[in-house]
Amino acid sequence: MVLQVTSRVYRVPVEETNGNIYFYVQEDGLIIIDTGIPGKDGLVLDSIRSLGFSPSQVKAIVLTHYHLDHSGSANAIRSATGAKIYVHRDDAPILEGLVPPQLPKEAPREAVEAYRWFKPVKPDVVLNDGDEVHGLRVIHVPGHTPGSIALYDGEHLFAGDNLNFRDGRVQGPPPLFTADMQRARESVRRLLSLDFRVLLPGHGEPVVGDASARARQDLRELL
Repeated sequence: MVLQVTSRVYRVPVEETNGNIYFYVQEDGLIIIDTGIPGKDGLVLDSIRSLGFSPSQVKAIVLTHYHLDHSGSANAIRSATGAKIYVHRDDAPILEGLVPPQLPKEAPREAVEAYRWFKPVKPDVVLNDGDEVHGLRVIHVPGHTPGSIALYDGEHLFAGDNLNFRDGRVQGPPPLFTADMQRARESVRRLLSLDFRVLLPGHGEPVVGDASARARQDLRELL
């Protein structure tokens, strides 16, 4: 199931994690932002076709961070589309399996054990703060993971897990899955300094219409 958020953005909900896969649509193709847990490639490809695109029109696969619920289907989607995988350089070694995942000691055991079956993903392009990917500016917001990023076009903010929408409010990253909460709070403050009409969170429903004001209100204790 693919849901329209704005004229340029579509969302594919991942029910198992209350997560999101996003399509950023352009005239000649689309960008996939995050890929969900393993096994979501069929859902993604069907959703692409339902919008009138072919898999070959995917221009990029951008991962907001290495966590399995965001990168799990990246390899399969790359194989089906031929698109390149982009990730921040600080998460690239973890995604590639060269460095162990950085999860806090309090992380649920099942989450830690899931990485035993993690299939490494070799990125095609490594990103830095300030880079641009097909009209989206890369904002490095470390803390949740070392290489967590957000993507911003002046109207839409794809926040990854740095901003989520749970229990009727905008929230920051979940502490149980965040490597460095102090850095994560600093990163959230950076995002809250931006103006955006639409918030596309890593988990939960998007916030449409003066979303930056809503986020600042909900997270005012961090300002």
